[in-house]
Amino acid sequence: MVKWVSTFLLAGCLLPVMAQVDSTVHLNEVHVFGMPVTKYSPGGKIKPVSTGQAGTLTDLVAQQAPIYFKIYGNGQLATVALRGTSATQTAVLWNGINVNSPTLGQTDFSLWPAFLLDEVALHYGASGALYGSDALGGSVLLSNKVAAYSQKPQLVVQQEAGSFGHWLSGVKATYGTQKVELRTKAYHRQLQNEFEFTSPKVGHKKKQQFAAVDSYGFDQQVFIKISDAGELAAHAQYLHNFREVQPTVTSNSPGDVLQDYNTRLALTYRHDFASASLFSTVGYIINDQHYNRTVRTLSKQLSTLVQYDYTLNRRSNVRAGGNWSRITATTDSYATLQADNRFDAYVSYRYRITNHWLTSLNGRQAVYQNKTAPFSPAWGNEFALIKNERLQLSLRTQAGRGYRVPTLNDRYWQPGGNPNLKPESGWQAEAGFDIKKKANASILSFEATHHRLWITDWIIWLPTQASIWTPANLSRVYVSGIESEISYQLTTVKAKWQWGYTYAYTQSLNKKGLTAFDAATVNKQLPYVPLHALHAFARSEFKTWRFEITGDYTSKRFTALDNAAYQALAAYVLVAAAVDKNWYAGKNKFTVRCQANNLLNTYYETIESRAMPGRNFLITFTYKF
Repeated sequence: MVKWVSTFLLAGCLLPVMAQVDSTVHLNEVHVFGMPVTKYSPGGKIKPVSTGQAGTLTDLVAQQAPIYFKIYGNGQLATVALRGTSATQTAVLWNGINVNSPTLGQTDFSLWPAFLLDEVALHYGASGALYGSDALGGSVLLSNKVAAYSQKPQLVVQQEAGSFGHWLSGVKATYGTQKVELRTKAYHRQLQNEFEFTSPKVGHKKKQQFAAVDSYGFDQQVFIKISDAGELAAHAQYLHNFREVQPTVTSNSPGDVLQDYNTRLALTYRHDFASASLFSTVGYIINDQHYNRTVRTLSKQLSTLVQYDYTLNRRSNVRAGGNWSRITATTDSYATLQADNRFDAYVSYRYRITNHWLTSLNGRQAVYQNKTAPFSPAWGNEFALIKNERLQLSLRTQAGRGYRVPTLNDRYWQPGGNPNLKPESGWQAEAGFDIKKKANASILSFEATHHRLWITDWIIWLPTQASIWTPANLSRVYVSGIESEISYQLTTVKAKWQWGYTYAYTQSLNKKGLTAFDAATVNKQLPYVPLHALHAFARSEFKTWRFEITGDYTSKRFTALDNAAYQALAAYVLVAAAVDKNWYAGKNKFTVRCQANNLLNTYYETIESRAMPGRNFLITFTYKF
């Protein structure tokens, strides 16, 4: 691993040497995440994710942060778990609405095409006080860009073509006046997925079959400026995904077939007053999944959110709000139609104690089906020790509680559901520091965070004496870890280059046996949580060219709670490279991106016995006018 990382860093250092030609440097568009995300979360770690890439939400996050995805194959089910927790303990919010499946309690990131996404941010750590249920390990925030109300129409046409029958066609159109802005996006994606692999379990080269993916969808946004202080916005999204479930490496037969139909609607209203702002949302979400064309799971969610943010004085703000959700679901495994009513009330207070000390207190109380979720407080602080044009040094601390309400499957699955389950609850604490040093033409940034999380009442499904699987609040988990990130950027008249890395050490230990006689699972790492994860990058820009190389290291992962070595998945290194070329003709821009993934042709698995593709290529054509 050291050899490959050294090779990668050497290649990154050579890039600026190549860029010694006088030119105009064209920089990529950068989205700024401001007060709406961070205002009441000082002390927390929030990472914006660039959305100007191909692929799915899985690719966007995995290529920019050392976060482990459990992926059941190329283009297959992909779930994320932040800071050593589970996929059901990661909240995913779209326009402020939790869009995790109410039946499974998680989000399939492969169903979100990157082409439709505007802004993405990762909020690490337990943040139930801010986002409600599921925000134990972290949260993924999906939002739309602020309307510009520009009278300049824009059209973007994108075409992707790649290995294994990868094909995506997409179009984005934006039209605006001083009062209205319309955005329309549509795409169609296909993936044959017939790649070759050599698995140790098979021992010879084999061609992957029966894993095709076909998806399409659209996204429509309408922004209306009612007045200088008020705005009404409507969001509509429809996605359809057909997927042959990729068989295991030892199977030669077709597997299952899944079809997902996702409809998401939201109507938002914002009004700014002299010293306050009002924000409200009404959302309606339909998740309709067909399994082998015979079994259907249908869930519907109606959500409302209202919050009021008031400026008390020049140093302090207070925010109060609440949201209500009505969830219904039906499936062949429920005795009847099941419903869940949830209500959350929350309040936040932000106060700048001195010019160097910012603090915030948050609290949330949730009720579901006449049951009370754990009260979730949070306290965050930021201390600006040094702040001038050349050097910035800050410390941050945060402590709080997160929780997860049991899913409908946990409570109502037949047979085995347990309606008496308690919510999972976790207390989290973290501390970190950030350094940014600026010189005449360079910027050096470094941050490090230490975090701890204690989770009780973790829900585990186990078989009973009657061989019926049923869930119970059995497990306790203790998570501790270190995250660090460094980046160096140099900009000259001739070129711009940048390199850096992000690293995560995550120890996620089970602290309680599953039975009174179980000692084999105590103090063992949770399945599919790598102890070490590293993401490194180097990129260079000059003239109308852009070069990039990335490397990712993922350590060994256990697949069983007893950490049996013979069941562990081997560590792996992935290296990718890309080159972009831009052409300009007036206001028109044409871009070609050539990307090579898994350059070392590494065989690896993120889920046991599910092959991932070897070396592969992708070409993306984008035309903006």
